[in-house]
Amino acid sequence: MSTYLVVGAGPSGLGCSVALAQDTPARVVLIDRIPVVGGESGWDDPHVRQLAACAADAGVELRLGAIATRWTERKLLLVSPLGVEWLSGDHLFFAGGRRPATQADLGITGQRPAGVLPATVVAHLLTSGVPLWRRPLIIGNGTWAPHLATALRHSGGTVLGLGDAGWADECFPDGRIEVLGTHRVEGVRVSSAGDVVTIGCDGVVLAGDARANRNVDGALFDGAGGVTFVQPLAADGVSKRAAVAAATARDWIHVQGGHT
Repeated sequence: MSTYLVVGAGPSGLGCSVALAQDTPARVVLIDRIPVVGGESGWDDPHVRQLAACAADAGVELRLGAIATRWTERKLLLVSPLGVEWLSGDHLFFAGGRRPATQADLGITGQRPAGVLPATVVAHLLTSGVPLWRRPLIIGNGTWAPHLATALRHSGGTVLGLGDAGWADECFPDGRIEVLGTHRVEGVRVSSAGDVVTIGCDGVVLAGDARANRNVDGALFDGAGGVTFVQPLAADGVSKRAAVAAATARDWIHVQGGHT
């Protein structure tokens, strides 16, 4: 019997593993570094719970709280509180989710003070009830931006944005960005068409376009041997991401005939 390994137990990983388990006779193992399924969508989301139930019914094995670190020679290196283990698999499906564009991706210069955070981290902090900033600047107009603007506003902040940011309380011209501040964020300097604007803010949220989040050695780039990447960047919402991931898995099954 073949063994298929799926790294990432968010909506994409759940959708992929369910499709594999339902449409092939293979053993399917779903792996995630945190001890619950759901990824950034959260374990208590009703759609996540439904997917988890489908995975259980289909016989998907869960390996939660284990970090996948390396894929080589059809083996995946797992590190967990129980120790280090090589898990053999005939094929790896990497569903590591999405991340916002980083400072380097966006060409942001200047200092590296505390208070510059990716949108996904800010979302987790707000969900946990952690008080953040009174005057945050959201950089980028990706899928996270309007939702975080609402949440930050509800927590008492005045939300700033650049360019065409309809979700912001105050908007400023977009351009080349330089972060100001030594220990904590004090503001940003934006240069555009010869004009320079200094914006005072106490936090910066990176919420630009989505990028694939890949962190397993041997499964970093398209074309990696024995790897299929299941990371829909444009799809939003648990159900849609799971459906796209399931379609990707079923397309692979169709091409491979269910065998590697």
